[in-house]
Amino acid sequence: MHLTGAPDLEWGVMNSSSHPISRRTVLSAGAGTAGLLVTTSTVGATSAVAAGIPWPKLRKSLVGTLYQPSTSAYAQVAHGTNPRYDGINPKAVARCVSTGDVAACIAFARRYAVPFTVRSGGHAASGWSTGTGLVIDTTLMNAITIDGAARTATIGAGARLIDVHRATTDQSLALPTGTCPDVGISGLTMGGGIGPMTRLWGLTCDRLVAATVVTADGKSQLVNPTRFAGLYFALRGGGGGSFGVLTSLTMSLDTMPAAIDSYSLSYPFSATPSVLKGFQSIVATADRRFGVEVQFRAVRSSGKINVTVRGDWAGPQSDVAAQVDALVTAIGVAPTTRSILHQSFVSSVLDHAGCGSFGSCVPGADITRVPGSATSSMVSTPLTDAGIAVFMQQLRNGLTVPGQTYTGATLDGMRGAVSDTTTSDSAFAHRDALFMVHYLARWSPNTPALDPRPFDQYVSGFRNAMTPYVGPSAYVNYQDPLIADYGNAYWPGTFDRLRAVKTNVDPTDLFHFAQSVPPA
Repeated sequence: MHLTGAPDLEWGVMNSSSHPISRRTVLSAGAGTAGLLVTTSTVGATSAVAAGIPWPKLRKSLVGTLYQPSTSAYAQVAHGTNPRYDGINPKAVARCVSTGDVAACIAFARRYAVPFTVRSGGHAASGWSTGTGLVIDTTLMNAITIDGAARTATIGAGARLIDVHRATTDQSLALPTGTCPDVGISGLTMGGGIGPMTRLWGLTCDRLVAATVVTADGKSQLVNPTRFAGLYFALRGGGGGSFGVLTSLTMSLDTMPAAIDSYSLSYPFSATPSVLKGFQSIVATADRRFGVEVQFRAVRSSGKINVTVRGDWAGPQSDVAAQVDALVTAIGVAPTTRSILHQSFVSSVLDHAGCGSFGSCVPGADITRVPGSATSSMVSTPLTDAGIAVFMQQLRNGLTVPGQTYTGATLDGMRGAVSDTTTSDSAFAHRDALFMVHYLARWSPNTPALDPRPFDQYVSGFRNAMTPYVGPSAYVNYQDPLIADYGNAYWPGTFDRLRAVKTNVDPTDLFHFAQSVPPA
């Protein structure tokens, strides 16, 4: 019997600017989903859910609240961050407040063959953090405890990144994460976690010291390098939804820099070949304190493709100009505009999140839900001239997508500290990647019901066109249902070990969805 235990992964929300500079430009919907939703191999699962499942029994077993369509406030808890999936309505949403609640949900789902989905931040790229059965929602399990002496944070699985940053920076400590403020920490960590400080501090998953996990047998297990070592390996890059329900994480922290120098360079689209070649050179050779990404945004309303190179320098302020000069020299073309902003680390976090303050960045209240599509490539070797030409044509094609707010791609520089951890220690398989490409398309939040297929076709076509030049690898936190050989795309070199771990912790494949790790 297979029940759906779909993941909650890294995703993003942005403001409504047509030319976003904030790193909240990562999308909030549909990593190349082509309209596909959560699937399950349980025959007749949907009808079974509708045919007299004893929900009152589950309600009585919970300390938290069970919401159903007839329940007040159901609409506020039923859906994730991407409005394109609002047509998927769960039969019940369990807002868990304890590990015991999670265990009760797993036991109930197993006993009554109820398909279920696990949600923390609700950012699954494919829409797989929702479903038509039971949603096990850990949003309220969001307590954060900082141990300043040990430089660790114990974080509830439902905590959002903005909450983590607020708690850690209050103690002059920091954790490398993505940038979107309402992404859930657990899904981000389990898939890897790429962000502005990746080159300096590594991936979010590299900071996982220990975790508490409810496994398929309904037991809560403490997982660390010496206890359930295989599961610990899987939690560090093996993706969400396959091995159990994460209820808390203990993460190692770094000392917060007193200040950050944030730079931004703009270029005409015609300079793209030089920009990409310079970017690739810098990522391979630069000081790891120098972060860099390139944003390409094709805006149909203006007919323009905007190119921005940006990042942060975490070294001495006196050295930032030389670092940016080296980047400009590597590109070989003078930028149209150039700026460097010396600011506090907290200000840089808020800038990347697109927030004015922690108080004005409350998940579910202040952050606009924006529909979109996306997929990805992990790139380990530099693009050739032929690959760059195809990349540019795909960007031009984005201008023809009707209804788009913008289309394009973001290239996140990697290596640096990413390569310090090996695939023998972590399931994240792309340790040699130069950069990650995030192909994306957005449309207006005022038209969330717009047919997503043209946007899905665009991002999927972009990835397919680039695959001959960058290879088939992809980032699991932008899951794409159209990737057939997903195991070797997300986890090249670690997939077999993940399958062995799955066999040990979930041999009957209780935690199952369309792209979960299967037992060996």
